[in-house]
Amino acid sequence: MNSFASPDAEPTRTPKEQANVATALTMFGDGWGANAGWEDVWRAHVAPNVKTYFHSHPPMEGLDAAIEFNAGLFAGFPKLRMTVENTIAEEDTVIVRGRLRGSQDGPFLGAPASGAVVDVPDVTLFRLEDSKIVESRYFTDLLAVMTAIGAIEMTE
Repeated sequence: MNSFASPDAEPTRTPKEQANVATALTMFGDGWGANAGWEDVWRAHVAPNVKTYFHSHPPMEGLDAAIEFNAGLFAGFPKLRMTVENTIAEEDTVIVRGRLRGSQDGPFLGAPASGAVVDVPDVTLFRLEDSKIVESRYFTDLLAVMTAIGAIEMTE
């Protein structure tokens, strides 16, 4: 069953899909890296053997590696906010689409703090087993982010 949530329609989801969506949305609420105590939320909702993908970076293996990487991302954008625009749930998979907004107030992927504000689309795919996230794939407009913070220069 494919369930799509938008402002125009209520999705029809199985109880398992509803639970999986709730877990995924927790990661963008209490589990958001700009919030105090987010690591505890991750330890409660993410499997110890999680596999995490971030763009073309090699996959990260394990919860501790995922937490360390996420902490590094939020060091660059400590007040970053995510607005969830919709979710799609099908069996053990949840896709969350939204927008990221915030200023780069610390180092990010090798670029020093710039104070620049980013506002980019974001998509995260989660796969869950036994109510735990076992796989996470994260996609955002990284080119727009790196351009906005001055890490790369676009030429015409």
